Amino acid sequence: MRITKTIKAAFLAITTVLTAAAAADAQTGSELWQEISAVKDRKTHMVPQTWTLDKYPEAPTLTPHTKITLLDQEGPGVVTMFHVSDYAGGDDSQLILRIWYDNEQKPSIEMPLMDFLGDIQSATAPFFTVHFSHVRRSHNFRLPMPFRKNIRIEVENPTDTYLMGYMELQWDEVKEIPKQCGYLRVSYLAGEMAFPHEELTLCDIQSPGAIVAHWLQLEGDHPSCADGQGICEGNHEIYLDGDTDPTYESLGAEDFYGHSWGFPGPETDGYAAIVRAERTPKGGTLAAMVRARSTDKITFRKSCKIRLTYKHDLGEPYN
Repeated sequence: MRITKTIKAAFLAITTVLTAAAAADAQTGSELWQEISAVKDRKTHMVPQTWTLDKYPEAPTLTPHTKITLLDQEGPGVVTMFHVSDYAGGDDSQLILRIWYDNEQKPSIEMPLMDFLGDIQSATAPFFTVHFSHVRRSHNFRLPMPFRKNIRIEVENPTDTYLMGYMELQWDEVKEIPKQCGYLRVSYLAGEMAFPHEELTLCDIQSPGAIVAHWLQLEGDHPSCADGQGICEGNHEIYLDGDTDPTYESLGAEDFYGHSWGFPGPETDGYAAIVRAERTPKGGTLAAMVRARSTDKITFRKSCKIRLTYKHDLGEPYN
């Protein structure tokens, strides 16, 4: 049996072009108080955008087919937070985010804004993790985004409707960005796969770096995928630094996202979250999961390739 399954995935990685990077000291729980209480040599800025019903009545808004530059800032600096409301009046899942570092020609990040925030298709249940959260009618994204020369952040409304809402971007002005610090980039994909026989490469990074967060949405609209069966059996095989055998393996889609025995429903522990668990029209399942990483980030010296495969678990009725 072949079932067409829709899939969306994003892997957020801190990457660098350096061939050898100095190792940052691991922070233990006993040292966290020092980080919180330290007064560092930096200055914090906050930039409000797309809201005219307050101090800035002339602020640009997301009218139909509009692109807005949210931030165009010389460095060095670090974007530390996005605070983004829901946008009313239309389909805010269509908003597109683009981010360029250091005057590059091609954006390092280009994907739907709400997907970037972890609110996949603007349809997840409220959830929280240490890096990003979806609270009711709003979103908070806290993965740091350092830049040395410049950062430009743009959002586009490609739809035919005016989308009303607001956002705030927080960034720190700093003296320098340490050599061991990489830039936040995203490997993003959306499409279909022939489940369960097709294998899919979720990301293929060709530089040193670390996976710091990721999410995955799977939809199998077939009775054999009821209650998350079938779609949960996808293995994640991770090949680091050119290894021919998997360096890191997780034998189940839900296990790679910190859960077990399928998708029991929306829940979170601050690092792993099931954000969607829905019955599809033909009796299958749509499930979406988010994972934030800290001490368990996936680190590599040269490259990282992540493959999703079902070939090792093809029992009835899938074979």
